[in-house]
Amino acid sequence: MPAIGQMKIQGLFLDHDGTISPLNVPRQESRAPLETEAVLHRIKQLIPVGIITTKDMAFIVPKTPFARAWCAIGGLEIRIGERIVTDPCVNAALPSISLALQYAQHYGDNHLFIEEKKDSTRQTIAFCVDWRQSQDPREAEVKANKVMACCQKPPLNVIRYEGQPFFDVYPCPIDKGRALAELKRNLGVKSGVMYMGDSKVDNPAFKVADIGIGVLHEESARDLTCNYYVKFEDVARFFQHLLENNLVFDKDFPEIIWRGLEK
Repeated sequence: MPAIGQMKIQGLFLDHDGTISPLNVPRQESRAPLETEAVLHRIKQLIPVGIITTKDMAFIVPKTPFARAWCAIGGLEIRIGERIVTDPCVNAALPSISLALQYAQHYGDNHLFIEEKKDSTRQTIAFCVDWRQSQDPREAEVKANKVMACCQKPPLNVIRYEGQPFFDVYPCPIDKGRALAELKRNLGVKSGVMYMGDSKVDNPAFKVADIGIGVLHEESARDLTCNYYVKFEDVARFFQHLLENNLVFDKDFPEIIWRGLEK
């Protein structure tokens, strides 16, 4: 994405895990640090704040009270206020998701943790296979690869994250760019859109945003198509500078990094 010197931000859209919340923490502890949450509550009073995540709605909404809208499960379910919309592709693939989930749960034994991603009717429409907590990582990865092979059949869509001991299984392709465009349309945000993320699934959203900010930590993707970067530990200070500057983004904020690979 081309560099942009300054821009008034009209809408702030964020990934969750690894962007505003620490990545490698137990599920129950996955939440934005207090200082980050506090400044986002202040930004919320001025412009719409939206969350676009691969987590499900039941997980993400209570953890992000500063948001006005959410795209959960990679955009397969969208909530704006009390209105919830589910992608039409989901229903047709539910039998395939159910079979793949049963296989993963049976074959994974105690080596794999299966996180079910449920829609707002409490129906499982996607799942994550995670072996970070396995006592035998080598055996767990063998099992995970066999589960992955089983799931890599149409219409299912498997996303493996570079260097990470987990992968996601969806009923159809997800597109955070399409999700961001839908949030923009519904919230009436036509320009000044900032998006922040840390993984390759965020790249489509960077393309839709006016300013894309990659968040750097030890496990960030190395091929993010964003304008600039901010270190994870500097995210709260970056938001604070944005707020103090009347929501005008400036490439000269001290937290901004022009190149992202010098970690």
